Amino acid sequence: MIQLETFATVVEYRNFTRAAEALNISRGVPSRRVIDLEETLGTRLLIREPMLAPTKAGEEVLRYYMSVRLLHDALLRRVVPGSVATTAVALAVNADSLATWFGPVARELARRHVALELVVDDQDHTLEALARGDVKGCLSTQRKAVDGFVAEPVGQMRYQCVATPRFMAEHFADGVILQKVLKATAVLFNRKDTLHDIFLESRFGMSVSRYLKHYFPSPTALLDAILDDLGYGLVPAMQADPLIQSGKLVAVAPGHDVPIDLYWHRWKEEPEPLAEISKLVVEAARRSLDQAGATKEAAGGA
Repeated sequence: MIQLETFATVVEYRNFTRAAEALNISRGVPSRRVIDLEETLGTRLLIREPMLAPTKAGEEVLRYYMSVRLLHDALLRRVVPGSVATTAVALAVNADSLATWFGPVARELARRHVALELVVDDQDHTLEALARGDVKGCLSTQRKAVDGFVAEPVGQMRYQCVATPRFMAEHFADGVILQKVLKATAVLFNRKDTLHDIFLESRFGMSVSRYLKHYFPSPTALLDAILDDLGYGLVPAMQADPLIQSGKLVAVAPGHDVPIDLYWHRWKEEPEPLAEISKLVVEAARRSLDQAGATKEAAGGA
């Protein structure tokens, strides 16, 4: 078991020296333990260069070890009186979900003795963390699951392009036309954010990319920038709708909302503690997200 723990720590830190420090052992010990484990199993578990990462076999071993640890922690809580064994779980979510419907899910997980690590990235890129073994589940726009995983459709997050009445009067008084769009500043989350490009293509029927941009890599900061007249941009409808009703924001192009399908990616064979987490996430998502236009077909791994 100590070899498995060492291997998992090396994968977590992507570095033998840092793994040794985390385990409080000598610098050369992690490498020897991993080599011994590879020799015992008769297969290579790690790719050492150009960047340390688990092989396909290594990913299987890592999932096995994680399953054992999760089941061990759950067993302690059931059979040892007063046990506060905590399960460490890393999940990848997109920032907009975390800022809206996922917050209550995270708090509920914390109350269930889960030491939660949330890896936040654009919804188009969270799957990369799952494939690397950095997280045990993720929200993603990707419909197809990677080998060993299942993707469950959980609903659509609908985005509205909004601006303040003042910004609209200054920049789009004559309507949202291409000439005006190229001169008005848009507010985006970061350089990975493609929502504004999708919106403009929907509005004009062509790709538009050469427009002015601000980047605010926080849903709250992005919305505040729009409210402060720094630009216009896409925000989740569950945030935008109350502000539109109050008159603080207006829809820039009614009828051109951007619906984004979200999928919960999880292991095909989840141990009980992870299955409970997946159930909680999926049920919360389906209560909060738009189901009317969401994709109904689940996509499984090969």
